[in-house]
Amino acid sequence: MRVSRVVVKNFRNYKDAALDLSDGRNILIGENAQGKTNLLEAIELIACGRSDRASNDRELVLRGESEALIEVSYHSAGYSETASLILTAGDRMSRKAKINGVSQPAGKKFAARLTTVSFKASDLNLLRGGPKFRRDWLDQLVCKLKNSHIDLTARYDKIVQQRNKLLKTFFEKGSVGPSGLDELRVWDRQLAQYGSQIIKHRVHALALALPLAEDYQASISGNREKLTAQYIFKQVESDTDSQSSSMSVERASEKESLGIDELKLMPLEDLAQLLLAQLKSRRQEEIVRKQSLSGPHRDDVSFALNDFVASSYASQGQQRSLVLALKLAELKLVSDRLEEPPLLLLDDVLAELDLSRQGMLMQLVETGMQTLITTTDLDGFRSEWLNGAKVVAVHAGQILSDKVNQEKLADPGLQSD
Repeated sequence: MRVSRVVVKNFRNYKDAALDLSDGRNILIGENAQGKTNLLEAIELIACGRSDRASNDRELVLRGESEALIEVSYHSAGYSETASLILTAGDRMSRKAKINGVSQPAGKKFAARLTTVSFKASDLNLLRGGPKFRRDWLDQLVCKLKNSHIDLTARYDKIVQQRNKLLKTFFEKGSVGPSGLDELRVWDRQLAQYGSQIIKHRVHALALALPLAEDYQASISGNREKLTAQYIFKQVESDTDSQSSSMSVERASEKESLGIDELKLMPLEDLAQLLLAQLKSRRQEEIVRKQSLSGPHRDDVSFALNDFVASSYASQGQQRSLVLALKLAELKLVSDRLEEPPLLLLDDVLAELDLSRQGMLMQLVETGMQTLITTTDLDGFRSEWLNGAKVVAVHAGQILSDKVNQEKLADPGLQSD
């Protein structure tokens, strides 16, 4: 898989820019807030149709403009394609997607042949952040392995939204009549039907990734640390995503988890019935809180090192190692399933890794994987990352040519506001 060119117009802080990529390592260098990460975000929008940095598409359009364009040319699975996405701001935001000039259905993952694996400094939130970070990571992994998961989660999200509206109505009325209860049961069945499929997809992906991550963790730690994981299916305590995921042993015991193998073997119908039972048992609480408290949108994954919950007991170095092990597992799993390397996006992450951990990552990258790296400074990089790399400077929403970059990279005026 190779991306040859990225074009952005009125996107984030870019008025009009184009980036040509080499087949190997590409390094974008510049101070913070110059636009390096925005280019990676543009590629991910084409690859998976979503951004984890924007709450809505309006944030992606350059201030003062009404329309933004992203265009990515790539070669994958024997096909050469140019995929484009136009974001238009009006009374409401709209999207228009095309591949080789042919319009694609809105809201779909239209560039299925372009797959990326990203590793960002913010990925440390896989341990430090709330359950949403782990759910999102797992769902994104599933989407790369099973394209239908995108539509499934979109459908499920709409069901939860509609069900929450009904719960709010019950709360405001102060009662639930027979017809209202019948309507709620309809939404319950749909939530259980689609939710059980999402859980199954997640658990299967986790079961594939975990053995790889265990091996990487053992290698990084010199066989001193054993990585294990549990899928937290039912949470007795309220799960507030905005809060820290820091979890003591006592709190962990308040959550009911099912083993990954157990969930894998459980028939889909039984899992749906388990979800229905949870919804029924928490119905009054849901009405009071006006939200759906059970289902895959509330689930979590707990990682442990030597049987100690990593989010609570792992040191910063151990947390970095564990996240690296998970990302390496994702990279290996996706590469094997695609039968070709994905595009690897490393966003300001190498500075977070010591030379040993960089070496672990380099072992996979050396297989001919195209890589796009952002950084504020080349110091601290292993020499292998720089050998043969294409280095391009980014400043104030402008991509500088290689010639200008090589002559002026050391000029402080190019790396400051």
